[in-house]
Amino acid sequence: MSAPQIRLGPRQGGPKDRTNNVSNSSNFSTDPFELVLSKLEGVQRHSNDNARANSPLSDNPRSRSLSIQRGPNGTVLLHDHAGRSVHDNLAAIGLTVSDLFVRRDLRTLSPAERSHMRQAGLIPRWRAALEVLTREATVLQIAAGKMGDGDLLDDDELTRMQVSALRIHDASEVLNAR
Repeated sequence: MSAPQIRLGPRQGGPKDRTNNVSNSSNFSTDPFELVLSKLEGVQRHSNDNARANSPLSDNPRSRSLSIQRGPNGTVLLHDHAGRSVHDNLAAIGLTVSDLFVRRDLRTLSPAERSHMRQAGLIPRWRAALEVLTREATVLQIAAGKMGDGDLLDDDELTRMQVSALRIHDASEVLNAR
């Protein structure tokens, strides 16, 4: 009678996990920097986060006019020193601007990370609401100064004050939203 056979999983040196089918050494789906470099020719690395390469739009195979840099959050920054657009360079290698950003699976984030991302998403809305508040407060301040000088407001100015009040209310709703 032979010994029972034990089937090894991917971590024990067994068959590859077919659901992921990507080796751990170069996961392009989570590293846009490596993805971009893999599509370019004449890549010369200056560091782990900085490289130069031939622009796919260049006629000169020795001109490394394309700078590629990994930003602090993993986003890829491209600059073509010959003045060609990022969009054209990316299209020439079969990529789009969205490929320059790290894709995050929200299901794998901790509650603290998800909370941080939600808060970061609110910042542009808060900034816009504060800009509205600043502008409308100026409008109301001008009207108050005019009334303080004893001048009457005409119908257009009264309507504008009502619009300001509505905009301030809307901005406060944005700031109080959770």
